[in-house]
Amino acid sequence: MKRSPTILLCLVTVLSMWSASVKCEGTGRIFVSNEMDNTISVIDGDSYEVIKTIPVGERPRDMQWHANKSRLLIATSGSDHIEILDVKTLEIVGVIEAGEDPELFDLDPSGTILVASNEDDNELTVSNASTGKKIRTVENVGIEPEGVTFSNDGKVVFVTSEVTNTVLVVDPWSGNILDEALVGSRPRRGIFTPDGAEYWVTNELGGTVSIIDTATLEIKDEILFEKRGMREGDINPVQLVMTATGETAYITLGRAMHVAVVDVKTRLVTDYILAGDRVWGAALTTDENFLMVTNGASDDISIIDTRKNVAVKAVAVGRTPHTVRIDD
Repeated sequence: MKRSPTILLCLVTVLSMWSASVKCEGTGRIFVSNEMDNTISVIDGDSYEVIKTIPVGERPRDMQWHANKSRLLIATSGSDHIEILDVKTLEIVGVIEAGEDPELFDLDPSGTILVASNEDDNELTVSNASTGKKIRTVENVGIEPEGVTFSNDGKVVFVTSEVTNTVLVVDPWSGNILDEALVGSRPRRGIFTPDGAEYWVTNELGGTVSIIDTATLEIKDEILFEKRGMREGDINPVQLVMTATGETAYITLGRAMHVAVVDVKTRLVTDYILAGDRVWGAALTTDENFLMVTNGASDDISIIDTRKNVAVKAVAVGRTPHTVRIDD
């Protein structure tokens, strides 16, 4: 992929019909966490070559941007903390307390606090993202909590509980559990629609996506996946990403080796894109012309052209790639 001017160094964000602001963008590099190698692969966004392999703590998994993308936060689950990578120097410059075995995490829209799931302890850890210090622990958030997603207004987090098949609504600022909704079998991750009216959650063992009305916590709809050649037991929805307008969702389907393309309004699956083995994490480029997905069993990432809905390249990385983030 040759990056268009919108993914080079500066992106013009239109604020109104008559005015615009210029936001300086990043390096164009792609970062991939390799869970079994304890490394981060850094890929050049033009050549798609791995230009650096960064040693980190044990079992790096989820990654999120912080401080205007000058820092990449990495959940090193086996080391019981979140590491801070300086994106410019590619050096680890600090850690954030995140409880035992942090797996997935999210930051509120202001970047003030970080909430991580601690699967083995059935807890959430709430930390100050700037100081790196733990603020509180929220106990009894189901059994094996995993997905953590801040609401668009930053007031609550929605947390998936894999064993109880529920999504819990938690106020991380007070530590109170407010409500819960029953979804499908083994919910993994979720995403809010841009208007905040719906929360879409993947059900890995159920092979479905549940759509929750965030006002009532009722299930509004459910999306099923079927394609000739895909075995039902291999359809394991995991990661969702959505376009900025909320028109299209991309959902990785695990061992089915495909990414589903869904029309958000109609709930219809419009296409299936062949990727690698055990397709897992996903991220869109800023211009949304390309989707990057990690393939946990083939140890590579697929570069998907979303204008054609086809994978155009595979890039070998480390063992069991988990999460991908794009500095564009």
